[in-house]
Amino acid sequence: MLQLVPHLVTQHTARLWLCARGVDTGQLGSISLRVNGKEVPVKDWEAFPPARSSDWQPVGAMPLLYQLIEMGTLHPDRAYEASASLGNGEPARARFNTLPEQLGEETKPLRVLLSSCYFTGNKRSRLASALFAQLDRNGVRPHLRIWAGDQVYLDAPWYEFAIKTHSVSELEKLHSATYARTWFADQGLNTVLPQGANVFCTDDHELWNNAPHPSMVARDTGDPGKRKAWRAIARALGQAFQGDTANGHRFRVPPLDFFVLDTRVNRTQERLFSDTQWQQLRAWAAEPQGLGVLVLGQPIFESTSKRRGELGDYRLADYERDYSELMDLLGRATRSTTLLTGDVHFSRATWSSFPASATARNERRVTELISSPLALVAGGGLLSVLGDWVAAPAKASLPARHSFSGTTVHSDESLQSAAEGTMLLEFYRRGQRVFCTVSQWRLNDLDASRPSFRQEYFLGISQ
Repeated sequence: MLQLVPHLVTQHTARLWLCARGVDTGQLGSISLRVNGKEVPVKDWEAFPPARSSDWQPVGAMPLLYQLIEMGTLHPDRAYEASASLGNGEPARARFNTLPEQLGEETKPLRVLLSSCYFTGNKRSRLASALFAQLDRNGVRPHLRIWAGDQVYLDAPWYEFAIKTHSVSELEKLHSATYARTWFADQGLNTVLPQGANVFCTDDHELWNNAPHPSMVARDTGDPGKRKAWRAIARALGQAFQGDTANGHRFRVPPLDFFVLDTRVNRTQERLFSDTQWQQLRAWAAEPQGLGVLVLGQPIFESTSKRRGELGDYRLADYERDYSELMDLLGRATRSTTLLTGDVHFSRATWSSFPASATARNERRVTELISSPLALVAGGGLLSVLGDWVAAPAKASLPARHSFSGTTVHSDESLQSAAEGTMLLEFYRRGQRVFCTVSQWRLNDLDASRPSFRQEYFLGISQ
């Protein structure tokens, strides 16, 4: 069986994920891939589970072959159809649109669908495909979908891991089954992922609650050997399905400058990012032109965690040194920044403003848009540190002389939602001013022809 999913798509390139399950290696050479009728080379297969691992001995619970195919020489703002076939079998099909060369005006916005926190064990999770199809019917098909973390819950349902312990081979089987339900089953995202470009940023549940720290709700992580094996299995699965999130990914729709920064896969007990990620982040933040759009797995406008990770999850603010530098990069940037994230089981729009200065001739804004959850995890209300919607703290948890210390954080209290759903972001410009219209589409809105919430936000002036 073949599966075809578009990953990151730009104006001239596309990255296509091709997966083969139950296909004999002797047949791999017979697989053909076509995009808009033209043949695309298929080669360089990788395997899950890997043949060797120093951290666990694979049992082959879900053997599959996959590859990410990089395509170039595409044309901007154009629709493409892709199909992969083997012999006379039913072909796997996918479609995507390349990005426009420039951000358009209000009548022709860049549409981005922002989602996070998707649990297939929730029966309502199968409504997600109907909700995404409804957007297409309403003529607001997104250019790309941003998955901001917790696309899978490897540590759920909670009673499986909070009460029981498992062998390493059992962990491989359970985690493989979770990915299979999400990517391949009809009640998962099987019909959603092939219908457009997908950008992935993972968070803790792609590993376990509050990873990399041991967690009370994932008993196996209390054993150092099993914790190491769990992490290795989870990382191998994440790499196979969601791609390499260990490094940042940058793309542009001028003046928008997107940077996808995973805050989880390289996290240690003390640090949020690897040295390579820091280099990428600093280079992106120092860019003087345009308007930055940063994709993260957790919000930035948060105070430190009161629970310190016992049942909940450490926040970015708990990593004081790295958080302070991250916020300083945003606060001292010469351009405005918009953050896209999820994680907290509610949706929120928050911003902070910086006046014009000698280094930045225009007012700058740092705006954060949160979309969560798409389908609530079992026990999510009980295990969440935050519970229902809360406003961002008026002041960030930062040193007194920090670049953010003189600003106030504002939350739009007209968007107070912990409902399951997704957020459609429509970016556009009026002259040099950049705006985003935010629409929340809930699973409860399937019988309606309009979103439950719609509001325009000013994001900043493009430099």
